[in-house]
Amino acid sequence: MSGQTHLAVAYIGMIVALGIWTWTVFARGKNLEARIDSLALAMDATDKRQDKLAPTSSEESE
Repeated sequence: MSGQTHLAVAYIGMIVALGIWTWTVFARGKNLEARIDSLALAMDATDKRQDKLAPTSSEESE
């Protein structure tokens, strides 16, 4: 193979590798976003349960 062929193969390989890396980053980002949303929902549900069990400061003064 000539030098230009090697260069073309290297560029194509680099573009493919960059595409795979980008796909991985976006997939991890979606996964992380889903986990954060799930955690936020769980914390919101926990906060609502704790509000029912523990009186607030305005309820304590009455």
